[in-house]
This record gives sequence, C-alpha cells and structure tokens, in this order.
Amino acid sequence: TRDKHPPSYLRDYNCPTIKNPPQSHDALIISIEEPKTLKTALKYTNWRTAMNDEIDALHHNHTWSLVPRPPGANVVGSKWIFRTKMKEDGTIDRFKARLVAKGYTQIPGLDFGETFSPVVKAPTIRVILSLAVHFKWPLKQLDVKNAFLHGTLNERVYMEQPPGFVHSQYPNHVCLLHKSLYGLKQAPRAWFDKLSTCLVSIGFICSKADSSLFIYHLDTNFILLLVYVDDVIITGNNPTFISSLTERLNKDFALKDLGQLHYFLGLEVRHFSGGITISQTKYARDLLEKANMLEASKINTPIAHKAIELSDDHESVDPTEYRRLCGSLQYLTFTRPDITHAVNVIGQDVQILGEALLVIASFLDQIAYLGPQRSNPQSLVQALKQNIGH
Repeated sequence: TRDKHPPSYLRDYNCPTIKNPPQSHDALIISIEEPKTLKTALKYTNWRTAMNDEIDALHHNHTWSLVPRPPGANVVGSKWIFRTKMKEDGTIDRFKARLVAKGYTQIPGLDFGETFSPVVKAPTIRVILSLAVHFKWPLKQLDVKNAFLHGTLNERVYMEQPPGFVHSQYPNHVCLLHKSLYGLKQAPRAWFDKLSTCLVSIGFICSKADSSLFIYHLDTNFILLLVYVDDVIITGNNPTFISSLTERLNKDFALKDLGQLHYFLGLEVRHFSGGITISQTKYARDLLEKANMLEASKINTPIAHKAIELSDDHESVDPTEYRRLCGSLQYLTFTRPDITHAVNVIGQDVQILGEALLVIASFLDQIAYLGPQRSNPQSLVQALKQNIGH
C-alpha cells in the first residue's frame, strides 16, 4: 500500500494516525464514544472515575454547601457533560466529566444580576504581538484550569444536588452555591472579577482602552497580560520576572503553562528567526466546511465584477445563519484584509448572502498570512501609553 500522508492544506497541523488499528472499525468508535446520558456513563468505570474526580474537585474548592430547600426559592438544575480528551497521536489522554448548571432556569434580578464580561479587542491583540516582535520579547501562553470555578458569587443561587451524587442522609437538601459553576449566567463575569482583583493586587493596571489588557510597569519591568476567558497571553521585557509572576498566579489559580504562543482565538502564530506570521487557516476551512463550500472553484477576486442578480426562485437565507456567517467572515479579516470590502458588501443585504459567500469562499482557497510585525518601536510604546492612560 502507498504511504499515508496528510493533505497539503493540513501541512501545518498534527494529523494523528493510529498504529495497529483494531480489526473492527466499530470497536474503535465505541472506545471513544462520549455518553449522552448519566445512565450510559454510569456503566463504564472510566466515566464514573471522571465524575468522582469532578465532585472531589468541587468539594475541595468549597463550591457549595448543602442546606434545606428554602420555600419558594428558585432552584436551578444541573447536568453532566462528558468529553474525551485526545493526545496529538490520536490516543486517549483522559476522560473528562463536567458538572454544568442549567443557567437557563435562572431568574434575572433574583439569582443573577450583571453578566457582562469583557471580550478582547482585535487591535489589542495586534499591538501585543507587534510589541513582542519588535522588542524580541517572549510570547507565552497560559491556560487556567476550571477557570469559572474560581469565581465568587454575590447572589444566593440554589442548585439541585448533582445527578448521581445525592447525599444519602439529606436527599431533599439543595446546594447553596458559594463559587460559580459552568452554565451559570454570571459565571464569566465572576471569574473575570476574581482574576482582575488578583492582578491589581499584584500591581497590574487595567487598560482604559481594553479591559482584557493588564499592564505592569515598575522600575525597568514592563509586562503585558491579555486575558480571554481562561486563555492568557503574557509578554514583556523581563523573562525572569514573567516566570516569577506565573508562579505567583499559580498559587491562586491552577495554571497550565502552554509554552510559546501558537494558537489564540483562532489565530495561528508561527515563530521564525525574524519574527512571527499569523494566519487563520483552520478557522477559514472550518467556516467553509460549515457553509458546505470546501469544493468551491478557485477564483482570483473576493467579489463579483458586476452586481449579483437574483432570480425569482432564489433560495431564501436564514437570518440567524446570515448573521453568524457575516460575523465569522468579519473576524477572518483579521488576517485576510483582502476580503474586507466583500464582507462589508454582503453585510448590507441578506438576499445576496448565498451568491456572494460563494464568491468569497472560492477566493479563500488562497491562504494568506499576516507577516512579521515591523513599525517604529518608540511610536508603538507612546501610542500604547496614551491608550492605557499610563
């Protein structure tokens, strides 16, 4: 048989292969099948162990205490989500069970209030990467394990006991939550408040231009830290100080050091001796796959040369799908400025989305990169200080 090799468009990614595959393909599928219900999960030792580990972690974190059910209180439900974590070589890394609150049963003003959590801005990412390249700073990425579980709740939230783990002596009690859980409306905000409070206590200042950016500037040390949910980018002029800062944060939060930055919010970062390149190859292909346009014919322009004319029997477009695709294409312009005008055009008329998207999809077959960042370092620093008011 011929040698197996990944397709050319996936050359930048790890394409896992399984050595000595089982004779039965069904056996392979069953071995990594994720249970959809608690009843199914309880049949397997691996999933029972994963649930026990999750419950132990929640108890260790003092996530809740059992209390008698308050009369008339709104009690949210909970459910289990099961995921199989894979290694790069295609083998199973671990079985993950996560307890999730049914936040859709929460009542505004009663068991949740503010839910807003800042989202990192695209220009901020560009500034951070540009500064790191020009000053040759290290670009590190951290992952916060179970980030939402660190948030402290200000509201009184009651939750049913976890399915399969009802206390034998207090079966009618409910969980009074002290810490946030995945699924709660206020969980993202509670986590961000917890992290930002910790960073400010260390000496960081929150940027006035972007609440996701934190700056540390003391003596000769200049550190930039960018947060998006549980993903953290950190860079600065003192690698030793960055390491000590990481150790300090690890005392309050369980951190996983992912090393050099390679992937953040769909942006693929490649490092070379002269700087970095940024692309969204996988993001673009996933977008085209969802739109069923991977087989589109290749063209040289992202927009038609003449206005699109629609026939009377043209297929209507789902408004929700329209907004989703427009938003995805807009984010793709981060590294594909060549489609910006085309994306703005389709954003003006829902009726031409299908035809216009086909043109853009055909053009996206050509992969473009945002190359090494090169600008005047002093002007960048001055602009940054003006934006953060520092």
